[in-house]
Amino acid sequence: MTTEKSPLFTVVSKPRKTKTSSRYKTTLLLALGTIGALATTVGVVTNYTKDNKAFPIEAQMELSVTASPSFCDTTRQQSGYIQLPHKVDDHYFYWFFESRGNPEKDPLVLWLTGGPGSSSIFAMLTENGPCTIDGTLNTIHNPYSWTNHANVIWLDQPTDVGFSYSTSEQDDDHNEEDVGRNIYGFLQGFLRKNPKFKNHPFFITGESYGGHYVPSAAAYLLKQKPQGDDVRIRLKGISVGNGLTDSVTQIPYTLDMVNNAYNITLIAPELIPGIRKTAENTTRLVSACQSTQNENQTCLQALESWDLQMVNPLTDTSHRNPYDIREYCPNGTCIDWMANGRKFLNHPTVQAKLGVNKTWEDSSSRVYQDFSVDFMKDYVQAVVDLLAGGVRVLIYAGDADLMCNWIGNEAWTKKMEWSHKKAFNAAKVKPLVVAGEKTGEVRSTNGLSFVRVYNAGHMVPSNQPLVSLALIDRFFNNKPLDRDE
Repeated sequence: MTTEKSPLFTVVSKPRKTKTSSRYKTTLLLALGTIGALATTVGVVTNYTKDNKAFPIEAQMELSVTASPSFCDTTRQQSGYIQLPHKVDDHYFYWFFESRGNPEKDPLVLWLTGGPGSSSIFAMLTENGPCTIDGTLNTIHNPYSWTNHANVIWLDQPTDVGFSYSTSEQDDDHNEEDVGRNIYGFLQGFLRKNPKFKNHPFFITGESYGGHYVPSAAAYLLKQKPQGDDVRIRLKGISVGNGLTDSVTQIPYTLDMVNNAYNITLIAPELIPGIRKTAENTTRLVSACQSTQNENQTCLQALESWDLQMVNPLTDTSHRNPYDIREYCPNGTCIDWMANGRKFLNHPTVQAKLGVNKTWEDSSSRVYQDFSVDFMKDYVQAVVDLLAGGVRVLIYAGDADLMCNWIGNEAWTKKMEWSHKKAFNAAKVKPLVVAGEKTGEVRSTNGLSFVRVYNAGHMVPSNQPLVSLALIDRFFNNKPLDRDE
């Protein structure tokens, strides 16, 4: 069982004011206890100073192409940087693997890990990538990689995350408009370098805070009208696992996980009514965050309230991993599943192969701070726009996750106002069958699907790799999600 290295609550800080944004003036400091402690024990979260001497120039960071069985996989791969054309000096790092199946026809897929501030390379090496890392820092073949039938890009974003970097604070990002613009700029650069993929069906996928990133970026792409030599991106669908998309709807369901499928006691029953009353106040704060112009202070208060008054009471005494309640974490210490990967990515030989010269960290507290106001925003409208534009949407959730739990994710998909709301809510819930076994539940109609995955936490591809691969392959190929045809 795994933990999110940059969890939804990470650091004690405030948004930073930059030259490009005068809105970030709040002084509230978040005192995020349990989750902050979890981040400290299971992941390295530090800032670094922008210094153009610390990073190679772009010419030294061109694509590297390898086909070595000892370096993650035998398929064609690329690692390198795309410099964003609309920024001062922003360089986005990516690691790309062609499909093990039919790279000439299989879809092109972008993966965005959440956080905000988490590196997508974390997911590549622990969830759905072509390899994992063992104790001797050797790569181990992952038979359940999403590259089995797709060409996949793992992208470190926003700027400063993972191996991505900028030498200018003017390049800092703060919201999903920034994310959408950056993703579009990155994809234009990637497809110009790799024109053979420009006509492939394209999907954006992610998890956790990807519930913000993925629909927002996809909606931004959908609105763009290519000009000049811009490449037309053939967006077909998005998928989000255990995401945070509609905080007003999802947050109250945090407490519903006291009645979980695993009969795990998270809190004494007599304390639940008091916490439910607190949840009402948190929901009011979230609603105010979304409806007011000067929302900074309120948004930060809402984030703090969710953590201190709702999540902490369920984890402080139970000592359960909030990203997978099946995992017991004595003294707040959970298993560090990225320990080997962290050493691997910071090894000089590996960095030379990848074309990088920056200390890799699981999470960027800098980015978390910059997105702390964005945290409680609502991105349901982006999903509505995508569905109206013919873009298919898959929302799935492991049912052992507390933070972005399946109950809240199901609730917002049913509450969402769109043209086929009645049909979706009336759709029959079918068993998710993989390899002849019932592994979850599926509700699907008119381009929208919600899937509950059994025996999985926040990171479904780690906990249920076979199920995750089967589900995403069916989605990419527009097949019924509940069964193999």
